[in-house]
Amino acid sequence: MKTSVITILSAFTAAGSAMAADPFPYDPGMSGEVYTASTLRGSIGLRYWYSQGSNEFNGALGTANAENVTGHTGEVFGVLEDISTRTSAKAMVGFGKNAKGDQTWVGLESNDWNTTNLGYVMLDGGWEVAKFAGGKGRIKALVGYHYLSDKTSATYFGTQKRAMTNKWHALRLGVAADGELSDRIGWSVDAAAVPWSYNQFDDGFNTLESEYTYGFEADATLNVAVTQNWDIGVGGRYWWLHSDYELDQSQTYQRYGLLIESKYKF
Repeated sequence: MKTSVITILSAFTAAGSAMAADPFPYDPGMSGEVYTASTLRGSIGLRYWYSQGSNEFNGALGTANAENVTGHTGEVFGVLEDISTRTSAKAMVGFGKNAKGDQTWVGLESNDWNTTNLGYVMLDGGWEVAKFAGGKGRIKALVGYHYLSDKTSATYFGTQKRAMTNKWHALRLGVAADGELSDRIGWSVDAAAVPWSYNQFDDGFNTLESEYTYGFEADATLNVAVTQNWDIGVGGRYWWLHSDYELDQSQTYQRYGLLIESKYKF
């Protein structure tokens, strides 16, 4: 009898152990599926750019200068990175207005200013080439495209209007870097040479196409984390482009100013 009781108890114990175990154990070798976290991360945000610009043209058509051009621009931007391949893509689209400025044509000063449009699109691809500061900083090489349309307009002698409209299609080659100063403070900077660009210049009477355009562009921002996924930041931007035309005509354009941004990280 004693032996039977022990046998029954042993059977119940074995059955309980079997029931407690996973009745459908996972075997990676059976399904071939492995679940891993996504290697993609990025950010999307909004910027306001307060800028000052100038545009100087010299040549057979005469001289035309636009100075102290004040621009207000709204911008949408986004960054997507693949940490497994250490590659990234960045895009931004901006549209704004030139609210005021000073313009001269063949030495004559304007007596009015018409609000005009300022717009641009920038697309960059990058890949990480080095890390520093214990892995908290990164350096990337970048290649990209920049479209920029800028118009300045003024009225002379009460009725006669003269304007300068430029449309650039530019190649960008440069470097970008970002890092952390603390758990809540980060920074980023990029600098790109423009080795070539096509520029169309229109003064309202004549349209010229550049023979060669080159330049330099740079951005820098400092960000503070408000929450785990939300950053606000402040920074600066500088663009400089020089175009050469036929008949020894040339043009020099620059725009620089303050950036304020808010972005969501994912």
